Amino acid sequence: MRRTKVIATVGPASLSPQIIGALVDAGADVLRLNCSHVDTDGLRERIRSVRAVRPEVAILVDIQGPKLRYSGEPRVFQDGDVCTFTFTELGLPESRSHGDGGLQAGQRILLHDGRIETVIEQVAGTWPDGNVTVRVLHGGALQTNKGVNLPDTEVMGSVLSDKDRADLEVAKREHVEFVGVSFVQRPSDIEEVRSLLGPTCHVIAKIERPQALERIDEICRVSNGVMAARGDLGVELPFQVVPAAQHKIARTALRNGVISICATEMLESMTTSSRATRAEVADVAGAVRDGFDAVMLSGETAVGVDPVRAVEVMCAICEAAERDVVLPPIFADANPSTAAVTAAASSLARRVGADAMLSLTYTGHSVRLLAACRPGSAIIAATPSLETARKLRLVWGVHAVVAERNTDVEVAIGAGLAAARDRGMLRHGDKVVVCASRLSLRSDADTIWLHIEP
Repeated sequence: MRRTKVIATVGPASLSPQIIGALVDAGADVLRLNCSHVDTDGLRERIRSVRAVRPEVAILVDIQGPKLRYSGEPRVFQDGDVCTFTFTELGLPESRSHGDGGLQAGQRILLHDGRIETVIEQVAGTWPDGNVTVRVLHGGALQTNKGVNLPDTEVMGSVLSDKDRADLEVAKREHVEFVGVSFVQRPSDIEEVRSLLGPTCHVIAKIERPQALERIDEICRVSNGVMAARGDLGVELPFQVVPAAQHKIARTALRNGVISICATEMLESMTTSSRATRAEVADVAGAVRDGFDAVMLSGETAVGVDPVRAVEVMCAICEAAERDVVLPPIFADANPSTAAVTAAASSLARRVGADAMLSLTYTGHSVRLLAACRPGSAIIAATPSLETARKLRLVWGVHAVVAERNTDVEVAIGAGLAAARDRGMLRHGDKVVVCASRLSLRSDADTIWLHIEP
């Protein structure tokens, strides 16, 4: 059973019920809805469409965030030019432009998604009509609505736009499993989102700014997961350090026991082709070796020529890469008390060559601890809750089944094993390490058994 999870973005090429079902059948564990390309009413409709077709699949709502875009007239810049922009031309919204917006002399402003590089010489006035004077380091043609990046600036104010708040309300009312937060800079950005969503939805911090990378540990501690969003991260960081940043994101998430996602242009050529390039195959395999919980398809499935084939290829690459990957016990070593039982269960599974592990869970907490130990066996999570089962679809190595949880732990184990058999997850003679609690139905795992399938 594949351990690395696959996220597929639903868009114009994959909106039909037939394609949504086919994406899941091809191996997509989570379906992503990108709020940058749909209004709030459309978001609600897409969530309900996915639920109607495949109620068992998890949904990730990716809110747009304050993406800055140039709003002035088209201009052409030469190296060495000195020119002036207003705050509004740079796309800074009022919600993030307290005073001077954090802009200072010596900071860089990147235009057209990094193709034009400038450095600030002077900031005069405040939002909206204050002026920012820059010197052009690398020139080029700038068109209206092209991206603006401020890699050296910690932009002040809220991370949320009015549209983001409306989209979050829809995500909350429709009980989606995951929300991705764009352009996170600090832990308080995640706390703001969580205060609006409540405790049930899991919040994923998108790491696409240097400021977030510097605070990755602190952000992991207040998030349910992090995403290496390599699009803007690759603009705001020197391109040659992005692989190291990606590795850091994955390992920091693993050390903190939270979900990690690798995203952006993983199989980009499959937007227009039925075949991935060798470089893309190596990129996906590298994400598996880094230890990411999940890899993500964006335009490949949203607007691509063959969304289902893109999922099939992604799954095949992950399965092949996993055969040669043994991840170190990073989480268990960093959290010996928290992972005491789950690390022991993982070690036992490795020693006996277990074919699978079975974990009984209500909320999914104990299963996530077990997955963070990165055992060599697939993890079957037996839970009485469909909502919990959906949230576990994004967790490395976990395959959730809905099964009755009896107060008698041995009866509950039997129900979990039966549900796994019905799904074809177990065969005669399989060794299964079972992890559960004898003390309480809702407490952390405290006991380990070894079961041999009859």
